[in-house]
Amino acid sequence: MKFFFFISLLVLTVSGAGSQAKDQTPPATAAQEVEFLHWWTAKGEVAAFSLVTKALQDAGVSILDLPVQGGGGDTAMSILQARAIAGTPPDIVQLEGPSIKSWAALGFLHKLDQVAVDENWQQNLLPIAQDTNQYQGHYVAIPITVHRLNWMWINRKVLRQYGLAVPTSWDALIDVFSRLKQNGVEPLALGKDQWQVALLFENLAFGYGGADYYRRAFIKMEPQALNSQTTYDILARFRAISKLVKPGMSHMRWDEGTQLLIEGERAFQISGDWVLGDLLASNIAVPSDIGCYPTPSKQTGFIYNMDSFALFDSPRTNADTAQIVSKTLSSPHFQQSFNALKGAIPARNDINLKGYNSCSVNARADMEKASESGQLIPSIVDSMAVSPIAQRATSSEIFRFFNDETMAPEDFILHLQNIPRGE
Repeated sequence: MKFFFFISLLVLTVSGAGSQAKDQTPPATAAQEVEFLHWWTAKGEVAAFSLVTKALQDAGVSILDLPVQGGGGDTAMSILQARAIAGTPPDIVQLEGPSIKSWAALGFLHKLDQVAVDENWQQNLLPIAQDTNQYQGHYVAIPITVHRLNWMWINRKVLRQYGLAVPTSWDALIDVFSRLKQNGVEPLALGKDQWQVALLFENLAFGYGGADYYRRAFIKMEPQALNSQTTYDILARFRAISKLVKPGMSHMRWDEGTQLLIEGERAFQISGDWVLGDLLASNIAVPSDIGCYPTPSKQTGFIYNMDSFALFDSPRTNADTAQIVSKTLSSPHFQQSFNALKGAIPARNDINLKGYNSCSVNARADMEKASESGQLIPSIVDSMAVSPIAQRATSSEIFRFFNDETMAPEDFILHLQNIPRGE
């Protein structure tokens, strides 16, 4: 999800890196594998990625799978940065948001324009997929998934056991959390990863403040919006949640949190619909046992992120290989089957969701409504809305406020205002 690199260092090394890679990497052969770097290691992600392996094998491309544990992707991106500087980047890489344009600007990525024309991407891709995966008018990555991030996953049996209704406002949600704590139940599956905490805040800020406020305060960082009473109200509720859930938190991955949700050790999980992929892989009845509800919001909004695959320029990913890979992984057949397992929405707009879980069907309907009403919002926390540097700094301040009860709202707001917003 997150991506950060010292761009000046990469700019200085990129020309040499390209020549080093060509010198150090042997020419491709029919039996040679191409390296595929990604961070999909949870049960549902592994099941979905097996379709990537099979689809490429059927197309004559064998891959060396390089999964890196860590749902946020930080470690994977650090590995990519180091290998790019050394002149030996992986051949295919999972990327998100502005990082795609950053790598393209440095000259690392294959252009995929021919496949885009042949497959009519301008017509068949969602508008958000078109924008995210282009740089200076050229397609430089393959859009794969659209994930909804403002989901509330609920163990319905736990709520029934304590006579609690599904909350429809943030104040009601905090009240339910408090009642669960009084009954000895940890309310929320939340790990101590910075991105998990920041995603909780993003849901709260968008849901309580609305789309227009969210854009102005946390994407544009407008002082008037940041210093508004709405921000103070949001921070008060964020602190109330932290006091309720922090004692029960541990250093667990998001998928470990999902397992606790399944087992009834937690009642809620507020996270993206990658959770659905894990629930389906665990044969959980969704939504009858684990319910899917949009997090409380003033409007029917939709916070999204998107996973893409980029092909780095190397002897093993020449133009022919790039064409085969991009054509295979952008095809309607692949995207239909892959996203059904992943719990996501296809990046194409011409795919019928017949056979998909009802949560995914509802998500696409909400996405279409949100797009029409201006409530379709790229995630800050998940690398879609701001530069990698700004994203990382914003998440850090959110995490600090959550954990430090002595940090005043005024200090939090001031720190956000001082974050540079440029690329």
